[in-house]
Amino acid sequence: MKIECPNCQEDNEIDFAENISCRKCEKSFKGFKFSKRKLISVSTALAFGALSGYTVNNAIDESRYPLETEYALVDTCINSSKNTLTRSQYKHKKEVCLCALTATFKDMSYSTYKSDHETFILELKKNANKCS
Repeated sequence: MKIECPNCQEDNEIDFAENISCRKCEKSFKGFKFSKRKLISVSTALAFGALSGYTVNNAIDESRYPLETEYALVDTCINSSKNTLTRSQYKHKKEVCLCALTATFKDMSYSTYKSDHETFILELKKNANKCS
């Protein structure tokens, strides 16, 4: 049986017998109770990790708008004025649009966006004002 020394945490391979002591620190195991270690197999750990990752990834994906929709909304928001912008103006406008869209995405589901564009636009404008 493999046991861990309660004094120095060294692994010890032992047979059942009287007067057993740690091979490293040589302290006696007398008076301690031991049980077998329960090891998780590598395949079990990998399966659990893969399942957890898949579940988390799906939960994140379910709350997102389709990529094409997100891109179109960002592009439309940034380029809506049709005016020429300096780099700093463009950068600021992009930051405001991304902030506003992120807040709007949290407040409104994709199904609401599809069914009620007017409410979405109002919410987006409200969030853009907060982000400016």
